[in-house]
Amino acid sequence: MIDKDGIMTIRITGMDGKFLLETDKEHFSFPRMFVNNVPVNNIIMIKGRDMPEFDADTGLYVITNMKNGDRIRYVGRVKMSLENQLNIQIRDEYGTVMEERRKYFKVRSNLRCIISGHERDGTLYEYDAPVFTVIKNVSIGGVFIEGTDPPYRKDDILLLNFMVDNALVGAVVRVLRLQLLIDGTLEGYGCEFTNVDQKMEGQLANLVNAIQREQRQEQLERDDRRREAEKRIKGSG
Repeated sequence: MIDKDGIMTIRITGMDGKFLLETDKEHFSFPRMFVNNVPVNNIIMIKGRDMPEFDADTGLYVITNMKNGDRIRYVGRVKMSLENQLNIQIRDEYGTVMEERRKYFKVRSNLRCIISGHERDGTLYEYDAPVFTVIKNVSIGGVFIEGTDPPYRKDDILLLNFMVDNALVGAVVRVLRLQLLIDGTLEGYGCEFTNVDQKMEGQLANLVNAIQREQRQEQLERDDRRREAEKRIKGSG
């Protein structure tokens, strides 16, 4: 069974693995629908703007990022596709866990950082002018950072610097993967920390918890605004 309440974000890729879109739980739902007059509850409905459009029955992968850190991949087929709505029917109810359960929960972020150097094939390159980029998600185990020009390579070692609790953190990360957008341009790098000691682990845990609290508060405020809007609509009817 799909753990619908445990899904934090959903990523859609082609059957070839190319990234197509990603959305959070504010923009997707599992409505009760009918297919050939039979009720089904395994259709995911994604709302947005300027979304890519697909032919009916196009095969896609639906990748769910779960609260417990798992990434589960399901096979789906397009049932309806418009620029502002995409309906996908999940075909395999249990899916496939894409990787071993992550030790640490990750959160979306927008944390500025600099890269002061990198190591490749045993040679260290220190920069006179640092490379500025952004950490797009973070956990105690690693980060996803925006792409750079020129790009780094898988297994490069990067020297990152960013602020946590008003303190400068110097982190060493290994590039695990390069993530591409649908047009082939570089979206960013998935990286793992290689130098996490007890002090740094505590700093990162505080950072993750602070971001989670902020995001939960933002979600509560959005929910309150939605409920107030619904009340006004009902009151004016």
